[in-house]
Amino acid sequence: MAIFSKPTAATLTARLGDVLAEINQLHVDIAALSESATTDAEHHRLNVMRSRLDTTRAKESRLRAEIASAVEHEQLAEQNAAFDAAVAIGNQAAQAGAELAKVIAGIWPAVRKLIELDDAFCAAVPVKPPDWDEHAFTRDLISLILNEMYVTSDGRLRGTTGLVQSPQQLAQNPLFNIEGALREHLAMGFKARPSKQESAQSTSTTGPEPVAQES
Repeated sequence: MAIFSKPTAATLTARLGDVLAEINQLHVDIAALSESATTDAEHHRLNVMRSRLDTTRAKESRLRAEIASAVEHEQLAEQNAAFDAAVAIGNQAAQAGAELAKVIAGIWPAVRKLIELDDAFCAAVPVKPPDWDEHAFTRDLISLILNEMYVTSDGRLRGTTGLVQSPQQLAQNPLFNIEGALREHLAMGFKARPSKQESAQSTSTTGPEPVAQES
């Protein structure tokens, strides 16, 4: 058994145009005949035309209802198709999210290694400069990671709170990326270390330990 699809709103609208044209023509013909009809045959013909006008008007009303239904059906079909496309994209987004979570989990071992080495470095420095804690590297590490993502994404990902520089401006400041901030942090750890010249002068001034003379 053949299955016939319902006519589209565009097809029904074209049919409505034909019906409206027929209605307009009937109005013209009825008006002209009403003025000139004198015989029984002409009056009968006028009644037939008026009956046809009523039938055509009913057809107009039915077509308008069908058009409204077809438009609603087509809009719903388009909406469902759009949601189906969104579902497919959402599934891809969920997969990408899982991949991102896996990448972040893989980053943590490298971050932990850096933190542990920095803890060891801080403990190994014998004399610490008084302002070293103001630039605690590991404390600001998450902010540095955020800023690197801000620069790498060209601003699509937000940086730290209150950041006003553009990604291009931020990229020019070495203290706002991990490698640059780490270099500064390590350099500050050696601020209290005497220079080689100072160490040599200290050795020269004190001299070697005197040897006790025998009595």
